[in-house]
Formats: sequence, structure tokens, C-alpha cells
Amino acid sequence: EEMKKSLTFQMEAFRSDVTSLWRNVSVMGVHLSEDMTALIEERVKDFDALSGSADALEQLEASMLGPLCQYVQQADCSGGFVLLSVSLTPDAAADSFSGLYVQRSNAEHTTSDLLLYRGMADIGRRHKVMPHRKWAQEFDLSSFPGFAEHLEKASAPIERSCRTTEFIALPGTTEQAILLTVPMIGADGTVYGLCGFSVNQTYFLAHHTQPTGIGSLACVLSDSAEGLDVQRGLLTYPTGDFCFVPDELLEKRSLRGGLTAFVGSELSFVGISEPFTVAVGDEAPHDLTVLISKATYDRAMLKSVIEIAALLTLLVSFAVGCCLVYTRR
Repeated sequence: EEMKKSLTFQMEAFRSDVTSLWRNVSVMGVHLSEDMTALIEERVKDFDALSGSADALEQLEASMLGPLCQYVQQADCSGGFVLLSVSLTPDAAADSFSGLYVQRSNAEHTTSDLLLYRGMADIGRRHKVMPHRKWAQEFDLSSFPGFAEHLEKASAPIERSCRTTEFIALPGTTEQAILLTVPMIGADGTVYGLCGFSVNQTYFLAHHTQPTGIGSLACVLSDSAEGLDVQRGLLTYPTGDFCFVPDELLEKRSLRGGLTAFVGSELSFVGISEPFTVAVGDEAPHDLTVLISKATYDRAMLKSVIEIAALLTLLVSFAVGCCLVYTRR
């Protein structure tokens, strides 16, 4: 009961923190969409004519880069992007789209410089946003799961079309992240593309560490599934602590007292889990999980048993002593 009470309190704090994070990202994403849509409609008369026009796309991206960088610096995120439904080479690949994607050079620090992950490199250099080591000029939608589907489902009002991708590794990197997308829709209903923000593992761990008195605690935001795959989620744990992340799917089993066991072939854990909706447009909820190692749980249970046994021994000894004294009298 004490363990369930402690983990429930920790879950409430974790849920509040994660809710605040995604509320900030969603609101900033809607504002970013409105600003970028207004900018497109102000500067572009024929949006479809942008395809294959390097000069026109360069001018549009140049006008977008400054505002996008400001949004990334202000939002609770590790990076931001604008994906346009046009391409420099429209006949070369149907999955190739132009746009911009900037990232923090060091996600642990919100004041770090920004890097250009996608977009025209010359534009980035002119704005002192140097190319990322895995830079590419355009988005390949096959490398960004969910983008194509989100483009197809884009509809007004944009506040209800905020969606998140599954937990992915950004192309060319080992950086794990969840991306939130917001459609850019013109006054006449034209879908100009998607924009939004990303939250990667490094940023989440550095800026959303959970204060707690529980040792070996881990807090996870993951895709909803039958089990728990920590590798496919955002993980945080207390400052100065260490958390070993198992690279396997943990099986969920019910325990007494409302707790859940997360069983693996090498390591097992005990905790609680609940569904969580990241964005209003998501069809499937994510899961929030707080858990401790099974070894820590077993030690706590053993300590409790020893304390109860010691107390009972003292009570029995006191009772026997009182009986002997009473009998002699």
C-alpha cells in the first residue's frame, strides 16, 4: 500500500509535467502554423508553381528561417520544422518535399546554437544556422513515419489536427524523438504542408527530470502496447541516478494492490501505468509509466516483513514477560 501510494503520487507529478510539455508544444505549433501560412499567402501567388523553382523556394525558405528559429528557442522542444507540399525535383521522387528543420546543437541547453537539419544550406549559413552533420536539402517522407498520413488527414480547424508521430530515430542519427505536426491550411482550403516541433530523448531527460525520494525510479512516455518497450519512448529519471534501459519488450502482469509487474528475460520492474493523450488528433493514446526495479521492490518488501516480524517478536516477548510477572504475583 505504501509503495502504491508513493508511485501514484509520482505518477501525478509526472502526468502534470508531461501535460504541460505537450500543451506548450501544441499551442506553439498552432501559432507557428498560423504565422507560416500567413507568410506563404503573403509572398506566394501560385503555390503549386513553387515545385521545381529553386529561386522561389529559396526566397520563401529564407523568409521562414528566422521566425522558425525564434519559435524553436521559445518552445519546450529540441527542434522545429516546416514541411512544404512542393519539391525542387517534383519528378524525381514523390516522397521528396522541401522545407526547413532546425535543431538545438545541444539539447541539454536551451541557449545552445541551432543547426540546419533540413533545408537549403546557403540560407542557413546566411542566418548563422550551420548545417547539421546529417544535413539533407529536402525531406524524404519514407524516413519520417506518419508525415504522409498526417498530410492526407490535414483539415481545419488546425487546433484539432495536431498529431504526433510514433517514436522514431531521426534519419541518419541515433537520436530518438517524437514529432508533433500541425497542418498549414490556407483560407481557400489549400494544404501547404505541415509544421511542428520535436522532443528528443536528450532534451526530455535533461529538462523533465522528476524530483523524487524513490530510488531507482524511471518515468516513461511510450507508445501504447500490450507490453512496455522502453526503447520506444521518452525516458527520464532522478538527477544523479542511473537507469538501465532493457532492449526488450517487457510483459505486463498484474500484482496485488493495483501494481503492475513488467517482466523481462533479464530484468523485471514494478510500477503503475495509465493511458495518456499527447495531441488531440491522435487516434491511439500513449502510455505513462512510473516504475522501479523488481530488486528494489523486493528489498522494500523484505524490509517490511522484517520490521513486522521484529514488532511481533517484541510484542510476544512483552506479553510473555507480563504473564510471568502476573503469574508470580
